[in-house]
Amino acid sequence: MHYHQLEANIYDKVYAGLDADIPFWQNFARDVCGENGQALELGCGTLRVALPVAEVGVRVTGIDESPSMLELAQKKLDAASPEIRARVSIQQGDMRSFELRRTFNLIYIAFNTLGILTHANDQLAMLACAKKHLAPNGVFAFDVFVPDVTRMHGQVLKRWQAEMDETFEDGTRVMRDNVRSVDTRKQIISVTWRNKVYRNQILESEFITDLDLTYFFPREIEHLMARAGFEIVHYWGNYERQNFWEMSEPWKQLVVARVKDEG
Repeated sequence: MHYHQLEANIYDKVYAGLDADIPFWQNFARDVCGENGQALELGCGTLRVALPVAEVGVRVTGIDESPSMLELAQKKLDAASPEIRARVSIQQGDMRSFELRRTFNLIYIAFNTLGILTHANDQLAMLACAKKHLAPNGVFAFDVFVPDVTRMHGQVLKRWQAEMDETFEDGTRVMRDNVRSVDTRKQIISVTWRNKVYRNQILESEFITDLDLTYFFPREIEHLMARAGFEIVHYWGNYERQNFWEMSEPWKQLVVARVKDEG
């Protein structure tokens, strides 16, 4: 688990400007689920994506391993309208081993979260669990970044680099810098952040955050999905649903898959 209390407390501020993917997930979830379908988000965090999806009429269940993130998610739900609260449910769970005893039209993982599974066995366990929870004709979808091998090959950034220094309306100031390394054999990016949080110009907390994130190449994803018993029905290179393989410079890997027909 990555997001403990201190990390969770600044998550929404660190990613306050991250919203380019929201219209995609809203429209896609509505297309897949229709009026009566249900969606499941794995690694839902503070409901950055799930709440907007619920706003367009889709019923959403969110699972996350971090109690701290779910605590913040619950506060957002408590502040939401009765209609939204009726459409969203959350619970703590591991995406590799959850058991909900029901199925979903759409199961999705947003914003590179698949990368927190750094071992093939964990990825396959998650896919097996998702497969078990998909309704007939349901789809599994995720998005991850496109690795830039020209930048990351042997890359080791030993110097701390400034990432953000921003003050928010509630008087909180968040300062972050990071240092990172890339293991090209294991395909893992390791990032360490130094975080300082001020409240009304007084230092409130100072802490270190570490994260290992797997990166995926397209052919690897094809093999992974096939091994897990899925067939890919869409492979898009951006949030406008353009075909990944036909784009000159795709910047996302948006994968939509369904359970392969064994018949």
